Amino acid sequence: MLSVIYVSVADPAIGSADLVALVAQAQANNARDALTGALIYNGQNFMQLLEGPVSKVEACLARIRADRRHNGMIEVRRRLVEAREFAAFSMLYSPLFRDHGEDLSRLAARGGLDPQDERLITSFLALGGHGGAG
Repeated sequence: MLSVIYVSVADPAIGSADLVALVAQAQANNARDALTGALIYNGQNFMQLLEGPVSKVEACLARIRADRRHNGMIEVRRRLVEAREFAAFSMLYSPLFRDHGEDLSRLAARGGLDPQDERLITSFLALGGHGGAG
């Protein structure tokens, strides 16, 4: 199974309705393709952890790279894994993960979230500050 984390720069014109549509589309596509993960939007950038069968993750990443709602996609972590970190979520989404900091820590403490991934996510969240589309 492949697990990838990427970051990208959101289109400055993206709004709340765009985010709702993006998340709904990702959840439907991921459920169809047996993919799981989490998406974070900090007001300027996206970070996504995507995991699942190698060919399905690669196909999804190709679609994501072509999506005009963001640009400058950079993979910050790619590895083969035995178990999913976000197995219960076709795509967990929460703006800035407000009120989820403790959830991330608990997930990491139970061994469900790799400590390196927790640090990446926590650092990304710290960059957002004010965030959220209007």
